Amino acid sequence: MKKILLAILIIAIAGVSAYMVYQARIIDLVINDKLIELEDPVIIEEEVIFVPAKPVFETLGAYTRWDSGNEVFSGSLGEFEVYLPAGSHEVTVDGETVTWETPVKLVDDTVYAPVEPTAEALGAFVEWDEETREVIISTPKEFDPEVGEEQEGPLLHVSYPPTYQISYYADSLFVFGTIQSYSQVDVTVNGEPVDMLNRKTGNFLTMVDIPRGEEYTVRVEASDGVDTTTVERTVLYPEGLETMPEEPLEIHSTHLIPGKDQILNPGDTLRIVARGSPGATAYYQIGQGSYVQMTELEYPTGPPGRGGIYSAVYTVGAYDAPAEGVSDTMPVTVILDKGGEQVSRELPGHVAFFSNLPYKVLEVKDESELKFSGWFRIIRDDSYQIYSDTRGGTGYPDNVASYLTEGTRFEAVGASGNYYRVKLEENETYLLHKDAARELEDKDFLDPSLTSVEVSEAGGKVSLRLNADERFPFLVDSGTNQLKIRLYGVDRAENLEMPEMPASVQELSLEPMAGEPNAFVLTIQLDQAFTGFSPSWEGTALTFDLDKPSRVDGENPLQGKTIVIDPGHGGEDPGAPGPGDLYEKDVVLDMSLYLQELLLEEGAEVIMTRTEDVDVDLYDRPKTEFIDETDFFISVHANAHGHGADAVNTHGIMTLYNYDHNEKLADIMLDTVTEEMDLPALYTWRRNIAVTRHTQFPCVLVEAGYMMHPEDNWYIFHPRGQQQFAAAMMEGIKEYFLSFE
Repeated sequence: MKKILLAILIIAIAGVSAYMVYQARIIDLVINDKLIELEDPVIIEEEVIFVPAKPVFETLGAYTRWDSGNEVFSGSLGEFEVYLPAGSHEVTVDGETVTWETPVKLVDDTVYAPVEPTAEALGAFVEWDEETREVIISTPKEFDPEVGEEQEGPLLHVSYPPTYQISYYADSLFVFGTIQSYSQVDVTVNGEPVDMLNRKTGNFLTMVDIPRGEEYTVRVEASDGVDTTTVERTVLYPEGLETMPEEPLEIHSTHLIPGKDQILNPGDTLRIVARGSPGATAYYQIGQGSYVQMTELEYPTGPPGRGGIYSAVYTVGAYDAPAEGVSDTMPVTVILDKGGEQVSRELPGHVAFFSNLPYKVLEVKDESELKFSGWFRIIRDDSYQIYSDTRGGTGYPDNVASYLTEGTRFEAVGASGNYYRVKLEENETYLLHKDAARELEDKDFLDPSLTSVEVSEAGGKVSLRLNADERFPFLVDSGTNQLKIRLYGVDRAENLEMPEMPASVQELSLEPMAGEPNAFVLTIQLDQAFTGFSPSWEGTALTFDLDKPSRVDGENPLQGKTIVIDPGHGGEDPGAPGPGDLYEKDVVLDMSLYLQELLLEEGAEVIMTRTEDVDVDLYDRPKTEFIDETDFFISVHANAHGHGADAVNTHGIMTLYNYDHNEKLADIMLDTVTEEMDLPALYTWRRNIAVTRHTQFPCVLVEAGYMMHPEDNWYIFHPRGQQQFAAAMMEGIKEYFLSFE
């Protein structure tokens, strides 16, 4: 205590110089765990800590300059630059003018900068240890990966391409990785400087052209001007699928349709395709039946020619099927004949025939049993795929039509591999996974009749009830304030009348579906947008609850709201890779935890699908038990570039949604997050994916930038950036609720 009083007395007598000497004795500067030897001391003035700028910048890897004429100190880390005019509150950080509360000082020809904003400008953190009298500056250690001891030169970690040789199906390859953060190390790929290098993180990204049909070596070098570290990767851009050689005569082992067993009814068609040596005469045979000639095509779905793609379509006749039951399963064989030589191959998919429709009567299993099998898919039969497998093995691709509702019944018209085929409309065929439905052995067919329609409004919901004498197939087309419910195979009771509409219902109609017998479209339209809808079966009644927007406190729109936060991936699923040892699963969890904290401070109830690095089943993320209480669901992700993407010029924010009533939400989140983060807005994307499939509540997936892009991942990896993302997402949630005021 006596020493402190004495020091104060000395300061009072000797003035600032003695004060600074005293401060130098008791305040140490530590940067990244290293004690820095200073020629000029750290000082404190009016409770603000000032550090000599030059040693701080240079220790963090920056080049420094002093413009004595204009009295401006500057530091640069690659393209990143900071300008500190002495005596001014206005400084320039990476091209943007920033106002600091405390000005830069010039004391005895030494530039002193307030430590907190200076460190923040450089992406570093500051701590003040009162006990040890240390100013501690640290940079995020997450940026620097672990590398083997065999690297003696500058640190260099190449994240992509990976260590093993890959086949890359594009002529332009992105290469990304990291060097030591806060360094002036330069990076080249095949002798050319990389397109992008953020020296604060050390992350780099560049594009290289690769030739087709040969192994190509990607040589990455990191140099500090004295030593160089080199890492090589090998990639292959394969030649396209060329025509098979004419000799020897053969049939490809996998490019074959059907790929799985088919159960067909008279009138159905079976596409038969095989790839083989060109210029042959091709035949197919079903079971022990006659040989039928096939057509050789120049390429799949192309015109006739010598391309070695042999195709035919067989139409099942009444004579193929037994009078009752299902026929024996029969092989489909393709034969090539050329110059007296023959080869044959049995296709992986066999066929069987039946005559009495329906093939099976099905009922969708409990919601908890569906998961991946719960998608209802529509076949696209305008083209086929021979080089990759298709669901059901028919060769035809498909799109998601909807997610199945527990208890719904369907009539199957056949089977393809692990799927039942369902025909709801004359020219449309759907696939329903066998694991999603149980067979109703006591039902030979469905014969439902719609007996009445009820509609009511209470407690912020509009409830629609379609009473029938048995369950039936249906599909829903949703708008922002309207549902069109397509009812299939249903008779309308003669005495059925539409009920009176509540005040908030603008339209309620039931009309026959054009060109489809026993099919109707029921339309219900509200006077405002709804936030979700819930289909379910109550006995044989199909019910829909349409949720109207709940009341919002304009001053505190999140108060009392229940919000589910879903940090993407986790556990054994790392998600997208970033430079170094960073993965999507880790950074989105950090962002989500920051978001949770902010929402709780605003009075929201928050449910997390995970709070640590654990596996969470994709289909359990929007859990059933959340549905009734959830006001908002947000899944947090970070993006990855696909093969052939222009990775350098493609970055920014994307939002994904599923249903029309969530498009507004996706737009608001995209606009708000990009504005708050000052990153590009890519687009909103309507996608049928697991975490956005629930109709019951507002649901959005946010892709918070690209993991490998240096401009994006500074925010994705840096704790301050993660906090910014969290704050931006919270603002987006607020804006969504306020949009219903």
